[in-house]
Amino acid sequence: MTRLPLLELDDIPNEYHHLFTDEYLGDRHIFRAWAHNPEVLEATLEYLNTLYDELGDRRKELVILTVARARRARYEWHQHVDIARERGVTIDEMRAIGGDDFSSFAESEFVLLQYARAVESGAVTDQIHDALAREYSPAEIVAAGLLIDFYVGLCNYIASVDLPFEGGEFVGWIPDDETISRLFDGDPS
Repeated sequence: MTRLPLLELDDIPNEYHHLFTDEYLGDRHIFRAWAHNPEVLEATLEYLNTLYDELGDRRKELVILTVARARRARYEWHQHVDIARERGVTIDEMRAIGGDDFSSFAESEFVLLQYARAVESGAVTDQIHDALAREYSPAEIVAAGLLIDFYVGLCNYIASVDLPFEGGEFVGWIPDDETISRLFDGDPS
C-alpha cells in the first residue's frame, strides 16, 4: 500500500485536470501521488519535456530503463517497458538492459548507456565522458546528465512512497513476450 494516497481526479484542483487526460499522463500512480502538489507536478513535467526533447524519445527511454535497472527500481522499470516499446525500443533491447549487457547497441547508444550507469553510480571517468563527447553535443550531454540524475532521484522517491504497480505483477528485468502481451495487451515486438 502506498504511503501517500493516490488522488482521484475529483481530489485535484480543476486547473490541473488537463494533466490527467489519456493523451497526457493518464492514470499512472506516480502522477496521482505527485498531484498532492500539482504546481510541482506541472513544473516538473515542463522541465522533463525539455530534457526529453533534447534527447529524443528512444534515447530517453533507453536512459530511463538503464537507470531503473541500475537502481533496481521495479516500479519505474515496469512503467517504462510499455512506454519504451511505443518509442522504438525492442523487447530484445530491454532484455539486454535488464541483463546489464549493452554490447548489442550501436556505439552512440552504448556510450550513452555506459554514461547513464556511471552517472547513476557517481563514477563518471574521463574515459567515459570523452567517449560520450565524441557522440553527443555538449547540450545533449547536459540533458542526458540531468535526466539521469532526475531518474535516480525519482527512483528513490518512488521507493519512499512505496508505489504499487499499475496492472499488478512486475514485468521482470528480462521480460518475455507472453508477459508483455498479457500485461500490456499488445504485440511484444
